[in-house]
Amino acid sequence: MEDKRALPFLSLVARDLLDRFGSNLADVTVVFPSRRARLFFNNYLYEHAGKPVWTPRYLSIDELFEQAASLRKADATLLVCELYKAYTDVYNAHSSVPSDETLDEFFFFGEILLNDFDDIDKNRVNTRSLFSNLQDLDLLRDDFSHLNESQIEALMHYFKHAFHGETSLKTAFWSIWNLLGEVYLTFRERLEKKQMAYPGMLMRSVIENETTVFPSGQCVFAGFNILNKCEEALFKKLNNQSLFYWDYDSYYLNDEAGRFIATNIKKFGSALEPEFFDQFQNTRKKITFIASSSESGQSAVISPWTDSLNHSRSFTEPDSAVVLCNERILPTVMHAVPPEKVENVNITMGFPITQTPICSFLQVITEMQTKGYVASSKAFRHKYVLPVLRHPYTRRLFPEAGNVEKMILQNNVFFPSSDVLTDNSLFSYASDTRSLVRYLLDLTQRIGQSFEQETPDDMYSGLYQESVFRAYQVINRLYGLITSGELDVEKSTFFRLIKKLFTTTQIPFHGEPVKGLQIMGVLETRLLDFKNLLVLSTNEGFMPGSSNDNSFIPQFLRRHFELSTVEHQDSVYAYYFYRLIQRAENITFVYNTDKTQTGKAEMSRFLLQLLIDSRLTIDRFSLQPSIRPIQVTPIEIPKTESLLQKIRNQYDHTAGVQAHTLSPSAINTFIDCSFRFYLQYIEGLRNKEELTDELDSSVFGTIFHRAAELLYREIGQIGEQKDFSPFIVQKEHFDAYLQYPHRIEKLVSRAFDKEYFKGKSYSTQQYNGEQLINFRVICHMLRRLMEFDQKQTPFYIHGLELPVYTTFQLENPEATIRVGGIIDRLEEKNGTIRIIDYKTSGSAKPFKTMEDLIIQKEQRPSHIFQTFTYASVLINKKQYSQPVIPGLLYLQDAGKENYSAIIPYEKESISDFNELNPLFEELFKSKVSELFDPDIPFQQTTIVSKCSYCDFKELCNRQ
Repeated sequence: MEDKRALPFLSLVARDLLDRFGSNLADVTVVFPSRRARLFFNNYLYEHAGKPVWTPRYLSIDELFEQAASLRKADATLLVCELYKAYTDVYNAHSSVPSDETLDEFFFFGEILLNDFDDIDKNRVNTRSLFSNLQDLDLLRDDFSHLNESQIEALMHYFKHAFHGETSLKTAFWSIWNLLGEVYLTFRERLEKKQMAYPGMLMRSVIENETTVFPSGQCVFAGFNILNKCEEALFKKLNNQSLFYWDYDSYYLNDEAGRFIATNIKKFGSALEPEFFDQFQNTRKKITFIASSSESGQSAVISPWTDSLNHSRSFTEPDSAVVLCNERILPTVMHAVPPEKVENVNITMGFPITQTPICSFLQVITEMQTKGYVASSKAFRHKYVLPVLRHPYTRRLFPEAGNVEKMILQNNVFFPSSDVLTDNSLFSYASDTRSLVRYLLDLTQRIGQSFEQETPDDMYSGLYQESVFRAYQVINRLYGLITSGELDVEKSTFFRLIKKLFTTTQIPFHGEPVKGLQIMGVLETRLLDFKNLLVLSTNEGFMPGSSNDNSFIPQFLRRHFELSTVEHQDSVYAYYFYRLIQRAENITFVYNTDKTQTGKAEMSRFLLQLLIDSRLTIDRFSLQPSIRPIQVTPIEIPKTESLLQKIRNQYDHTAGVQAHTLSPSAINTFIDCSFRFYLQYIEGLRNKEELTDELDSSVFGTIFHRAAELLYREIGQIGEQKDFSPFIVQKEHFDAYLQYPHRIEKLVSRAFDKEYFKGKSYSTQQYNGEQLINFRVICHMLRRLMEFDQKQTPFYIHGLELPVYTTFQLENPEATIRVGGIIDRLEEKNGTIRIIDYKTSGSAKPFKTMEDLIIQKEQRPSHIFQTFTYASVLINKKQYSQPVIPGLLYLQDAGKENYSAIIPYEKESISDFNELNPLFEELFKSKVSELFDPDIPFQQTTIVSKCSYCDFKELCNRQ
């Protein structure tokens, strides 16, 4: 014979109702705390009846109140708007100066106040007494008959410190508190005129209205725990026609977890005998605690846990559940369920819309509208436009988004306008909140329409389509309030409001609740029983959950007037916890021990309570990631025949193709790290192009070089001519600039426009802080260059940003290479040709021998190698008969007395590089020949400091 005591709670209720009323339950109304238990209950009814039955009428407690009420429950946002009007009316009635507080400023204050009023009404508090008690501590003292003298003395001592004496805190508190009683009454009056109510007001109106009509016939209340005063009054009104089924266990009935149930049983009795509620100790339990070193790592338990259940893949019986105390890990858990082991999965909880693409799309769009628009230029800032262009939903609406992004990056378009952002519907500016909401509504609708022709190919694609519909609903609700005039807020407040609404919006999964492995949150477990449980995130802060105690009602008044408190929440969670496991047999708790992650890294107090119970046997394990040291081996790329052919095609001019030129910077890269050379120059890998307001060192140097070129072109009066005859530079040429700094600023501004803004012209007033600082630094450096060059006059300029190239013949292996680059300035002085290479950062590095230039080492003088290469190229061209002298002009050192740009060698300034060129050219060719040598692979550098700013350091495990 079946042991009724072993049945799940809903099965017990179903069987008892069939025993009492037979198979026709059409006249019975069953009220659950929520809607989720109905399908399970119907399933149990069918199992016990063994045939089709007339099911009861099902209601949630909220639905029961709403059906009996003459008022309708109003939208929460609309309620705050009405509360603002009531608050303003009361404030203005008591103040000689009208309130200047806007709805934007009031909104989030109003949400807290609305929650307080809701709590007040649900618990039928005398508001006149509540809002006057703080004004007379002696009157309040008389109401503390339940406290002993020492407790009263301690309480009064606290109040005197908190509310006696003139303090800014006291003044601010009283200015609000003294209005709240009248605000409460005015607010209710406004709502009653519109036949609207918030939940607590609706419940109170039902209970306090003597003419309220409730359902006739038999009522059944099943699975309730803590009752507010309105619910308790309802139970009393319907007591004579009702059955009350409480779910509990004798194990915790007289403890914190059962205190509300015990009180309810005394008041209303129990339809089931106590013998059915002694399962906690009579059920054989296997309890396991697992400590996880990370929050997300807990999901690794799921696969071995499902293996341990010995279920078939179908999981046909809904007797196993994964319960998430922290619902934010749902996406991780979904991916961790092995489809090859679990065929049927039912996710009872909703998926957070904040983790879907539509939410991120609306966020970047709204930020572009609220933060990114520049009215003066009628354009958006690039840093708010680029995230929009990169979003996958933008690509659905605007197929050209990728090309537009590329154009913005390549041309440094910092303020893209409508001529760049050609989709006017996507990149039109919404000037006010109403137009912004209409704009978001239209975009969301367009995204939804783009899905219409698609068939979801997996769970996520269908989920994302549903999320677009849910987002449209949320925005449309706000749009209705705005167009009706009920909601009038600034765009920034609307942005915060929609983010808040999205945090509470869930996307339901469509599945069969009475079949398969169940995945649910703690609240969804109410009334349900499972044989096998895996409970994740059983940490303090999640079990029990952290309380949101934002309230204008002090805690001591909350306790005195029996409003909800933190202690109430802890008791409720204690009940959820013990009720969940009371009939379970196989229970695994997992908690997180990582203090760096969200939440407290300590096990729940409820787990500690289980540990100290000597009647329970608990196994404890620790889940640790397998840490294996990475075996870092030097990276080598052998030169296969195909790779050698690719190298020759790119750099050997005898290969019969249009080969590339080897620049000094490329050869420097080859010397410092041939593996980086391979990635960058052979494979053509580049770091992702980004547009930033900040100037990196290369861009900074480019702007300075352009400014210096513009300076000498003005001096030589040669404009933008590519070819020009040498011109002389005299000392007095610089006076017009040094005496009038605005001319220097003009040169630098032109350089910014050319190199940074890619041809667009901006005034310095449009620069941001970073750009303006760099502008001033470049002006200072250009002035320093003039002061240095003024001392070197007279000299002739033969070239500015001059391209020079030549070919070299390599002998082993045989190859012809083309080498060259851009010389910053080529000048003639005292019968010598001088190469001047500007350096905006760093200082000269000493070198002793030519070999130092081509040997991989920490402080290799790569700048000198580059300048010597230019000198060697110039000599090989045989264009000049004069001595060639290489020079490096470090701008930060140029102000020093007796500073010389001429490079020293063996403690003497080089007077003619023709004398050194044979040795340099021999070493140069020897090093470059290694590029074509099949026996020398590309290798990562052994000098780790060279990796600090390398784009490819992650490939080498050199982060």
